[in-house]
Amino acid sequence: MSLSFNSKLGEVEGDGWNLMSSDSRSKCGWRSRSSVCWIAAAALCLGLLLLTVIMVAHNTSAINQWDSKYTDLIHEITKGRDELREERDQLRGERDQLKIHSSNLTHELETLQSQYNDVVDSRDKLQEDIKNLHLNRTNKTCNIGWTRFNNKCYFISPSGMPKTWEGARKDCQQKGADLVIITTREELDFVKKAFGITWIGLSRHEDRWKWVDGTFLDGDGFWQDGEPNNSDGNEDCVEVSRKASAWNDVPCDRKFSWVCED
Repeated sequence: MSLSFNSKLGEVEGDGWNLMSSDSRSKCGWRSRSSVCWIAAAALCLGLLLLTVIMVAHNTSAINQWDSKYTDLIHEITKGRDELREERDQLRGERDQLKIHSSNLTHELETLQSQYNDVVDSRDKLQEDIKNLHLNRTNKTCNIGWTRFNNKCYFISPSGMPKTWEGARKDCQQKGADLVIITTREELDFVKKAFGITWIGLSRHEDRWKWVDGTFLDGDGFWQDGEPNNSDGNEDCVEVSRKASAWNDVPCDRKFSWVCED
């Protein structure tokens, strides 16, 4: 709505609507002090005031609605921001935990790698030692008067000089060796060829047969049929017979030839 005020006619015009009638306009000039003129002026002012109030109320309602929407939007944005911050902090915590776990795994890996390297070095050293032992054993030389067989050195006692089992062992020990320990059929066949009967390094200890190196007889051994029988009650030492190609228990005070093993 548009309004206009005609100072000459003392009237308000707006879209063809006059606040004063034509008769009133004829009776009221610009400087007229009649009551009609003051009423018209007061009506005009009230109309303008009412229009202003309506416009202000309308604008205030719109502003309030906008403020409400703006407040809701700010609330949603703030809530979303807080949720994002919380999620960010949680992700940072998980990241820090993963960093710690990764660091621990790296330390464990380095420790395992170090242990592995130590094991590899130890293995290589053992392999080298075994290689050297085999080399030394293969290249082992026997003293003068000793016989080499399967990388071992054997001393065969002089012929015609028999000794008891203890005497034979003492002779071997004086040479830095001991009576022969037979562990294979090949070794048995080698020893039996020396004499008809030969002392070996096996004797009885509390009903068990024990080698001169302190180990007990493992398995059945190479006994003659029916042996050991301890027929004399004191057959505590063992000899090997060339004819039987096997072991026999006999008294230790008997005298036979012997074979030492280094």
